[in-house]
Order: sequence, then C-alpha cells, then structure tokens
Amino acid sequence: MRKLFIEGFVIFASILASFWVDNYRQKNEEKAILNDSIITLGNEITKNIEYTKEHIYQVKNLKYMTDVILDDYLKITLDKLKRTHDNNPFFHNININGQTTYDKQYDNDGTIMWMFRGFLAWEPADIFFKSMLNSGKLLEIENDKLRTEIESIYTKHEERVNGITNFTKINSEEIGYWFETKRNKYNSDIDFGDVFLKGRDQALKNLLKDKQAILEGRLVNLEFYLQSLQNVVSIISNEYKSVN
Repeated sequence: MRKLFIEGFVIFASILASFWVDNYRQKNEEKAILNDSIITLGNEITKNIEYTKEHIYQVKNLKYMTDVILDDYLKITLDKLKRTHDNNPFFHNININGQTTYDKQYDNDGTIMWMFRGFLAWEPADIFFKSMLNSGKLLEIENDKLRTEIESIYTKHEERVNGITNFTKINSEEIGYWFETKRNKYNSDIDFGDVFLKGRDQALKNLLKDKQAILEGRLVNLEFYLQSLQNVVSIISNEYKSVN
C-alpha cells in the first residue's frame, strides 16, 4: 500500500511538474513575443521621429513663406516667392526608398498658387501600433510609464496634430477658392500668378493671417509629439534593447 501511495505521489508530482514547466515555458514565450512586439513598435516610432523632424522642417518653411508674403503683401513679386522657396523649400516628393527630394522648378500658374495654399499632408506610420492595439498586446505591457507614453502619442499628441492639420487643409481650400473665383472673372486665360498680382485684396490677406496662426499652433503640437516619440524610444532602448 505504501509503495502504491509513493508511486502515485511520484506520478502526481511528475504531472504537476510537467504542467508547471509547460506553463513557465508558455509564459516565457509570451513574454518574448511581447518584448519583440515592443521592439518592433520602437522601430516604427523611430521612423516616425525622422519623418516628424522632416515634416517640422517643411512646416517651418511653409510658415516662413506665409510670413514673407504678409510682410510685403502689396509689393511682393513672383520672383521673390520663387527665391524664398529656393532657400526654404516645402514642395517635395518621396521616392520608392523613402527619401525626400525637394522640387524647385516653378511656373507662374499652379506652383505660385500652392505657395499660398500649401498645407502639407500629415501621414505618420501607425500600422504596428494599430496591430498591437487590436490584438490587445498594448494592454499587456507591464511598464506603466511606457504604456502611458505610447497611449499619449496616439491618443493625445497625434490627434492634436491631425486636428490642426485639418484646419490647415480647410484654410488651403478657402485660399484655393479665392484664386479660382478671381480667375473666373476674366474672359481670357490668365495664370494664377497674375491673378494674385492683379487681385490681391484684404480677403486673401485675412486668409493668410489665419494660416499663419494655424501653422504656429501646428508647430507647437508637432514639437510636443516629437518629444513624446523620443521619450518612448528612450524607455525601450534602456529597458528592452537598442532601437535601430
């Protein structure tokens, strides 16, 4: 009887130990997967840091163009607009390798109008963040500071930048409407550059002053967003592994 009891206990202990080992292995695997996910998210955020720095450069140049126009509104020439963009470009393209190139070829028509109504689309990467959010992995992050910073990026800072970018776009559409309306008053072809030179008025100036204020706020929100990105990358680098 005693022998049977011992054998039974050994079998029970072996099964229990097996369950414990399996559970321990599973938890380690889940932790490793979560850590890999956090590192991958960190790499996505690192790319957004570079994107945001370039975007801030472009928004600053767009605001500078607006400042230059307003500073000499009644006398500024098309050549002055072109020279300003040469030194402070924001017209750009992104090639298949993700590299940004700036366009400094101008006409006196569409490119002139877009020097007034440019708004710059805002398109940060958030594919992996959404994947973590939808899978519930974001809630599994035990580091409260890291989780809070990540949530802050995508709920507070990014939403604010999205909102004020939309304001810039609405303003751009209003400026575009001003140019279209003025041009349609002519009975012959006319470039948008000449539309501005002949038709500049207080209505357009008011729209540009609105744009100036919007861009000031946009830059402030972009700087906060950038700081939040850098905070997250710093935490991940220190507590997980280096983010490339």
